[in-house]
Amino acid sequence: MITSKSPRKVLKLAYALGVEVLPRYFSPFSRHDGFTKPQLFACLVLREHQKKSLRGVEELLADSPQWLADIGLSKAPDHNTLSRAFNEFVDPDLATSMLDLMAKLAASRKLLRGDGVKPLTLDSSMFESRHVSRHFEQRQRDTAAAASRGGKHGQTKRRKKGAAGRGTRG
Repeated sequence: MITSKSPRKVLKLAYALGVEVLPRYFSPFSRHDGFTKPQLFACLVLREHQKKSLRGVEELLADSPQWLADIGLSKAPDHNTLSRAFNEFVDPDLATSMLDLMAKLAASRKLLRGDGVKPLTLDSSMFESRHVSRHFEQRQRDTAAAASRGGKHGQTKRRKKGAAGRGTRG
């Protein structure tokens, strides 16, 4: 997958995705003079990309009028607006459909490398990859070591002996 360190490119791509897959407003009864769903989605993606707080992304956007213009905004949304939008976007059904649509969009724009046969996987746990337990890390090392020794399915010799011994007891 192509990645970008440019916050402006990330903001614009997130906005393009939001325009394609999201309705313009959260409610058909809203005043329709505020921020649209795609605009708020792009701001929240930028927040995650830059690892900022809601107030931090508010300040970043306020200091970047060209970025705001790229997504059709004249002023930056305040942190309360971003917080309410975040709570709307965290709905599991919406997240699942957004992930599916993001994969389709990336495939249609040829942003994915490979033969297209392998499934696309995304970690939607909301945790960064560095947040793993020491137990999990040790299990990964044990499995990799056993596989390199030719062990079946990553089992160690100790486990094979234990499994065989259990069946012979009466």
